[in-house]
Amino acid sequence: MLQSLSCRCGRLAISRPISSGGIVKNIIRSNSNKTEKDNSTGSSPPIDENGLYYGKFTKEEYDSAAKFVKEQYGRLEQDIKGDFNIRENLGKVPQFPQRDAKGSTKVKDLTDLFAQTIKTTGPISLSAYIRQCLTHPEFGYYTTRDPIDTRSGDFITSPEISSIFGEMIGIWLFTVWQSQNSPSNIKIIEFGPGRGTLMHDVLSSFNKFIFKSRKSVKIQINLIEASKVLRLEQWKTLCGEKNSFNTTEEGFNSSKTIWHNDIKWLDTEKDVSNEPGVANYVLAHEFFDALPIKSFQRAEEGWREFLVEHTPSVVNTQPKLASSPSEREPQDIDHELLETEFHLTLSKKETPSSLIPNLNTRFKDQPVGSRIEVCSEAELYIMKMLQLLDNSKGLGAVLVIDYGLADQVPENSLRGIYKHKFVSPFIIPGEVDLSVDVDFGNLVQLASKHCSVYGPIEQGDWLHNIGIGYRVDQLIKQNEGNSEKQEKVYNSYRRLTDKDERSMGKIYKFLGLLPNDSQPPIGFNESL
Repeated sequence: MLQSLSCRCGRLAISRPISSGGIVKNIIRSNSNKTEKDNSTGSSPPIDENGLYYGKFTKEEYDSAAKFVKEQYGRLEQDIKGDFNIRENLGKVPQFPQRDAKGSTKVKDLTDLFAQTIKTTGPISLSAYIRQCLTHPEFGYYTTRDPIDTRSGDFITSPEISSIFGEMIGIWLFTVWQSQNSPSNIKIIEFGPGRGTLMHDVLSSFNKFIFKSRKSVKIQINLIEASKVLRLEQWKTLCGEKNSFNTTEEGFNSSKTIWHNDIKWLDTEKDVSNEPGVANYVLAHEFFDALPIKSFQRAEEGWREFLVEHTPSVVNTQPKLASSPSEREPQDIDHELLETEFHLTLSKKETPSSLIPNLNTRFKDQPVGSRIEVCSEAELYIMKMLQLLDNSKGLGAVLVIDYGLADQVPENSLRGIYKHKFVSPFIIPGEVDLSVDVDFGNLVQLASKHCSVYGPIEQGDWLHNIGIGYRVDQLIKQNEGNSEKQEKVYNSYRRLTDKDERSMGKIYKFLGLLPNDSQPPIGFNESL
């Protein structure tokens, strides 16, 4: 994946190039630094003793990428020059934001923002649309509400169904910790912690086993959460109101959990410190599915990007309703909510982002008409998580739990969910939850170069391997005589592990990333 083009402002910058993007990165740097003298003398890139350009690329790889970059420079130069005198449009360009009758320029909501933006600059990228819908500071879905509130939220997640889910992850974490010689200083980091329910159940189980082990362990908790609304919910869930909600000198919120663990809230992944001698254990549950994507279709001339256009009364049928994940569980489809002012349109020309599928070998054999979704930010986040592993000492682990495809490239999975119903992802921007299928194949491809990879494995299989059946049987026996409680436990177990269309056991996948040469962790290929 072309990393240098897929990075976004405020996101993690990884120094190691990804795939063939590194070739282009070096070529662009080389071209930008050349002088007239260099061109006249025909200077060439550095070649090492093995005949590799920049010490990494074969001559064939370099020549191919160099040709591609040269063509892109030519197209860019032509686009900059244009076909007409730009001064002809002076006084004709619409003002942004538009003024109303009273002269005000206030934008009321995201629908207003997108409409004015598109009228001014033309169609916007799908990734920009998704990012604003979910994280806009004033109108974003996640920044202005609790999306999994049991009364007003649009969906529920596995931890909200039963505490057994988090207990099983706590057991997995404890066994991994034991297999790494029980490090005395650890940090548990969660990306996208929701209301804190999963972390609560994980810590409840993990701390219990640590106590029984009679080992002295310093446990730090880091939650990466930008939403002030959710931070307060997490504090209530994990700390209780007796432990104060503080602000550190660096500006981060902090407190103590009810198990006396230090806890800190961080704004972004860049705030996570990688401290020497500390084993980092990372959890990412339903995190990658909410990251912005770009969508492309292969035309005769090459890959073309789907952009978001503003057109009143467009009926959008983008969501893959038949294969959508059941845990979001909308009851039916409201066709009136498929009518929207926005829709996707296919760019007639190459966009800068067209470089992304062009330079990824996973897509080179896709036939004309193929459609793909690419999440560049997922690559940056998985690389950050991998940086938290200590391969030299064999410490740390990453556990990714999400729904998506194990060995296929997502094609058209962007969906909207509003009041437990499937809707167009372009209806009421900022009021609708947006999600996509996670490309596990891409995550595995990237991670396998840096660590030991286990999975992805279906959730139902993973939970059974851990021992959820024994735990459910224990709870049912403990509640003998309380048929209502027994039925609730059993139904929750079936919901988490069954593989029918209404359950989570198949659509959800578990992916484990551990330091190189680690012993296989439980859950992925063996039972507890």
